[in-house]
Amino acid sequence: MGMIIADKRDYKRGYTKHYNAYQILRKNNDCIKSRRLLLVYCVECGLKYKLLDNWKEDNPRTIINNDKDVRKSILTSHSLCKIMKELGQAGTFRFSKSIETNHGDYVNDENFHQMCRYGIAAKNEMDNSECEYEDELVKIAEWLKEGM
Repeated sequence: MGMIIADKRDYKRGYTKHYNAYQILRKNNDCIKSRRLLLVYCVECGLKYKLLDNWKEDNPRTIINNDKDVRKSILTSHSLCKIMKELGQAGTFRFSKSIETNHGDYVNDENFHQMCRYGIAAKNEMDNSECEYEDELVKIAEWLKEGM
């Protein structure tokens, strides 16, 4: 079983639904890891919507099924920085630094969703990096909202 295909409408819907749910959780200061996970996926959906819009593609099947299409590695990536670079936003939004987990692994923009999904704690609970990641993701989500 392989990857399932989301089209431009799906990405837009994913962005909207995840961002609305995130905002409710943030307002109530509930489920911090879960709300951050929703936020990461919201941003990823919004960025991929924007990619398809820029590429004038409604359905990415032709991109994903063509191993020679350089856009495939961007569209299938979880690296938010890689996607933003393709959108001409490199350096506009900055993730402070990698976060060290309590297991000694390092988290960046590409695997932050895993830290949230699995509920992994930062090595230093006093480290503000997770909050900084969340704040930067909100900035990206708001930027995306303007262009939806």
